[in-house]
Amino acid sequence: MTKQIFSLTAVLLLAISTFGQTQKATLDVVVKNRSNERIPNDKITFIGQESRLEVVGITDVNGEFVVQLPAGDDYAIKVEMIGEELDYNTFGVPSPPPGAVFKPVTLEIIYELPTSFVLEDLYFESGQYSIKKKSYDGLNKLADYLVRKRVMNIRIEGYTDSDGSESSNQTLSANRSSAVKKYLVHKGVSANRIKTVGKGELDPIASNDTPDGKAKNRRTEIHIIE
Repeated sequence: MTKQIFSLTAVLLLAISTFGQTQKATLDVVVKNRSNERIPNDKITFIGQESRLEVVGITDVNGEFVVQLPAGDDYAIKVEMIGEELDYNTFGVPSPPPGAVFKPVTLEIIYELPTSFVLEDLYFESGQYSIKKKSYDGLNKLADYLVRKRVMNIRIEGYTDSDGSESSNQTLSANRSSAVKKYLVHKGVSANRIKTVGKGELDPIASNDTPDGKAKNRRTEIHIIE
């Protein structure tokens, strides 16, 4: 899947009081879009840069969750998008002085979800719509994401290059988008949440005069719909 460029704002203010004995910081994580709407069922992973500890949280219906991170490490934030995890920011949780404790604080993660993606790691047999096994990892991640995002609907659009007739390319692209839907449904995504369309050789994103351009035009796109 293509790497998309998003923006994220991580706001972390660690307040330390002078009582108790703990080595963990409690964070109230809130995930929003740029319209200030909270995002439910988002998966956020914190990875300790020294310890390699992974702490995972999934936002509730209010777009938030609580997590505790051990002190004395820097943590990378990963936000799971459609089919992949994207790196955003890194912040530190310092070790408090003896006898001190972290007060709970809020971490805001703000980003905008793109409305379309190209499935880069999707492969078919040449001229066919059989999905190659090396595509399964990427499709499984997409299925897991959609199962978690229960109210999200998508449209799968298949495209070809200009080799062959327009009618055969349209049929091939339709069959390929249907094959992706069938795979996702088999993995637990409701069929009524997925629409498919074959675009054939329409809307090329590169020249069909070169092998590289043709390879780019042979693609499957995922579009988020209402």
